[in-house]
Amino acid sequence: MENVREYKCPSCGAPLTFDAGSQNLLCNSCGTSFDTETLINLSEAENAQSVQSKFDWEEYEPRDYTEEETVNLSEYNCTSCGAQITGEDTLGATTCPYCGNSTIVKKQFEGNLRPDLLIPFKLDKKAAAEAFEQAAAKIPFLPKLFRSTRKVEELIGLYIPFWLFDCDCDASVRYRAEIVTRWRDSNYEYTKTDYFRIFRDGSIGFSKIPVDGSQKADNDYMEAIEPFDYKDAVNFNAAYLSGFLADKYDVSAEESEPRANERVKNSTVSAFRETVRGYTLVTSESADVSFANGKKRYSLLPVWMLNIKYKDKNYHYAINGQTGKVAGAYPVDKLKKWLYFAMVFGISYLIGFAVAKLLGLI
Repeated sequence: MENVREYKCPSCGAPLTFDAGSQNLLCNSCGTSFDTETLINLSEAENAQSVQSKFDWEEYEPRDYTEEETVNLSEYNCTSCGAQITGEDTLGATTCPYCGNSTIVKKQFEGNLRPDLLIPFKLDKKAAAEAFEQAAAKIPFLPKLFRSTRKVEELIGLYIPFWLFDCDCDASVRYRAEIVTRWRDSNYEYTKTDYFRIFRDGSIGFSKIPVDGSQKADNDYMEAIEPFDYKDAVNFNAAYLSGFLADKYDVSAEESEPRANERVKNSTVSAFRETVRGYTLVTSESADVSFANGKKRYSLLPVWMLNIKYKDKNYHYAINGQTGKVAGAYPVDKLKKWLYFAMVFGISYLIGFAVAKLLGLI
């Protein structure tokens, strides 16, 4: 009796009983009937996905700056937000790219982890300003004063530290899907919903999944300006820092692993989801992801930073220094917004009034 197994209804979870007449398993709770062979296959697929996700990252081996690379570098510490950034020794006075503070303390470069690779800036300051202008022009209800007073000349080119994760994944993902069919006759409208449980198993590889290594960089902003094109990535050379700043990482590779695990899992579920077609609605129920050859690399990626003060509030923007993609929150002109909706309401009211009068309702 130890090997006797109770099968439960995939729809409602109630116990199933075998019906001798139909040779199927029936659910007395919701009335659903299941083919025996299909249900056994479903049970085996679920058991195969019972293994929990396993993430295995190799330990990162740090690299140090060479003496030649550090000779012309200095550290600049912001007294306002505490940012520690690296730049040329000849930069002199500068502005903090994170908070806009102009009080920067220059110190001797003490060295930190040397990046494995770097993507050079592709957009200069003028091109970055144009990208910001184009993005701002698409924002509804943006105050005119904000647009006229922003100081695009204060754009600062900053290399943001990122950890890049590579891995080869084996995954099992389970989805719940629906097909909704609607029809009507002269009296009623009908809706029929068919439910499906879908399994996907396979392998997928990921290369250079980025996780920013700076606590001061807004994670949402950094992800919003993705993707970067890693075809332009080069081996690190201090010459690429000429005219730009570089942030000093303060989130280690190990501390970045949970975020990398989350991005790997979400990307896997999304990639497998693209193979599930022909359904009205598809939602993921579970995902077991395990991977090998997990490697980590340290990189610097180009970002233009802009801080704009408007009505005693600071607005921060990040612009991809390679593609020009912009991320940031914008102020709203409440009067302009109110007038717009008042106009829309007024036009809708007049149209409704005219239609009602035409139909003789008023």
